Amino acid sequence: MPSRELEVLKLMADGFTYEEIAEQLSIGVGGAKGAASRMMMRLGALNAPNAVFLAVQQGILPGRAKRRPGPPRQPLTPRQAEVLDAAADGASLTVVAARLGTKREQVAASLSGAYLRLGVHQHPRTERRAAAVAEARHRGLIPPAQQERAA
Repeated sequence: MPSRELEVLKLMADGFTYEEIAEQLSIGVGGAKGAASRMMMRLGALNAPNAVFLAVQQGILPGRAKRRPGPPRQPLTPRQAEVLDAAADGASLTVVAARLGTKREQVAASLSGAYLRLGVHQHPRTERRAAAVAEARHRGLIPPAQQERAA
């Protein structure tokens, strides 16, 4: 396995995102994704987590890797925070997409990611957005509600 692919695999096992991997290795995000893709093909993996699992099984990586020390990962990406703030009033995905000039599917993906990162993904579907907004506001990740801003 080429060294770049092994470096990417190790960082993936440590929990880094493609963006964080690219930054650490001073390569583009596309380069990080390409190396990961080639590594997954070599291992016969279905996805990145499966590749890490197979690499540990085959002795390529040591058992249960941990995230390398460094700055804490942001609870939300800037895009997730922007989408969550735009969706805070309960607007539909289509309306939020129009507000942000993006596609409905991208809004849905950003919200799903925010739900996971904020730990509200297990709430009933009808309560997730409200729980995510409340949690993000509580942590100071998105601005307070309009009424709170005016006060």
